[in-house]
Amino acid sequence: MNNSDNNKKIICAIDFGTSRTGAAWMISIDNISRKQIGNSDVYKVKLDPKDDNFKTSTAILFKKTNSNKWEPFLFGKSAESKYLNMKPKEMKNYQFFKYFKMELYKNNSLNLKIQSYSGEEWEFTQVLSGVFKFIHQKFVDSVNESDSLIKLSINNDTTQWVLTVPAIWEDKSKEIMRSSFHQAGLIKHKNSPNLLFCYEPEVAAIDFFQDQKKQLSQFNNKNLLVIDAGGGTIDITLVKPTIDNDEIKEFEILMVPEGGDFGSIYIDQEFQKFFQSFLNLNDNQFKELKNKCPKGFLKLSNQWESLKMGIQIKGMTEFDYHLFEIPRDIRKYLKKNNSALNFEALTDQFNQRNRNSGLSEIEWEDDDLEFFGDRTKSFFQKPIQKLRNYLNNLKQTSEIFKQTEIVFFTGGLSNSDYFRESVKKQLGNNYQYCKSPYPDKSILIGAVLFGFDPNIVSIRRSQYTYGIITCPRFNPEIHDKNRKTIIKNDNNQEIERCNNVFDPYIFKGDVIRLSEPISTVYRPVYEKQKVINFQIVRTTEKWDPKKKSLYIDNQGVQKMGSVRVPFPESNLAFDEKRVEVSFHFATTEFKIFMKYLPDPTITRQLTLSYDQMEN
Repeated sequence: MNNSDNNKKIICAIDFGTSRTGAAWMISIDNISRKQIGNSDVYKVKLDPKDDNFKTSTAILFKKTNSNKWEPFLFGKSAESKYLNMKPKEMKNYQFFKYFKMELYKNNSLNLKIQSYSGEEWEFTQVLSGVFKFIHQKFVDSVNESDSLIKLSINNDTTQWVLTVPAIWEDKSKEIMRSSFHQAGLIKHKNSPNLLFCYEPEVAAIDFFQDQKKQLSQFNNKNLLVIDAGGGTIDITLVKPTIDNDEIKEFEILMVPEGGDFGSIYIDQEFQKFFQSFLNLNDNQFKELKNKCPKGFLKLSNQWESLKMGIQIKGMTEFDYHLFEIPRDIRKYLKKNNSALNFEALTDQFNQRNRNSGLSEIEWEDDDLEFFGDRTKSFFQKPIQKLRNYLNNLKQTSEIFKQTEIVFFTGGLSNSDYFRESVKKQLGNNYQYCKSPYPDKSILIGAVLFGFDPNIVSIRRSQYTYGIITCPRFNPEIHDKNRKTIIKNDNNQEIERCNNVFDPYIFKGDVIRLSEPISTVYRPVYEKQKVINFQIVRTTEKWDPKKKSLYIDNQGVQKMGSVRVPFPESNLAFDEKRVEVSFHFATTEFKIFMKYLPDPTITRQLTLSYDQMEN
């Protein structure tokens, strides 16, 4: 790609994952097409000198400065190594966090707090902004060290940031990530357009087709099922590309993204449950052990990670054994609290309790815990069964799914042939199966390409039914009589209206065309009304508003926020005081704008009050 053009911008993508994180960048120049972009135009940001992969472990170590502030110090394997080799007297000046992204999925409050490995409680945004701050510095270093002919200063105006999120990610989770980005100083204001979110399975598809340049025509208008099996979530998305002259013109998303929190860390949780059962500890005892032996549990999880990512189907039989060394500080703590502790006895007791499990027995061999491949296989069962249930439901209920021809695997868990074969067994042989050759790299490169052309995904499906709360004229055929209210106009005439009615703008599953905002005009309810208060709501339900009504207090309806639009003093007639409400689905974040039509300078934008959302 020719870098001599003066109109340049730098695109930097961050693939912030549950297990692994990476960043990459490229120069964007006007009038350059996607076909002209090659792999050499995308530069990896080296986050960790100890890890040459495109992504490294999502682990960060903070260090207390002389001014008593916490600053990001190391990331990835380097952070782990420093923490594991730290002397006890050093630890008070350091805090270590790992695998914390999924806290946003489980509890995405704006006031979310998480614990470090040593048990100290921090604001989630403090940890995440530290991650972004660290990545930003490494990004600057990467640009300065590159051999590209960059004549562009790196600042908030010249950098387009792209941040990956699961397709099933909540809007409020994105809001927390955006706040953390702003807190890190990477964008001028929280709603800056210099930060874009992209959906991980979508950008994996972009990278897949970018790699298929010479064979693109065979995929034209074919439905591609993307299974993004990451560390925290598994996302299922159905994509259809439009290809012209060996170039992707656009992608259409054919269904509301499916999936859930059953990625590879939940396989890790099954292993931890096994280890807890082996030690014969209750939940409180096991939690205390983890808090007292953070280094030991980090070593244990690293042992398991190496086994999990390397094991293949042939290593999952009752004849394939795996040895685990129990870290010294865990042994020491257990002995301190139970001087009579005997690991051979714990092994016998575990086998006695699980005699009818159908799995081979565990053994204690030369001071190592030994278990066999069939038990390892059992750790995969619950997460994989959840995915299979989703896929089975899609096969039975989705007509568009029945027209799918290609299944594409991406994400770290797709490296497991056992995982892929389990999916193939569920779906059958009527599909062409493909896998990203470099799952760690695929989403990250696709995110950079998305930043180059965010409009490539031109059509999505709405994940919710969105609308506002109104007070329409009462209709006895569709409205609840108990919600009827009487108001009087200036002529003292009584008018019947219905309170708190959900007025839908778009229903779950409806087509969203990115360039087409959805707008409606509203008038005041009272003739002397000086302000309209718009309450924005959502639900997963679909209904016919001509046959029935939904209300703000119905189960499943969530309040997302409110906006007040004032009416200035004027001689305008009652019907002329109009406010236009527009829902904009620009990319992966929707925006809501209000405009007072008699005076377009009076505008408002919804700020989503996620912590006030109600069921």
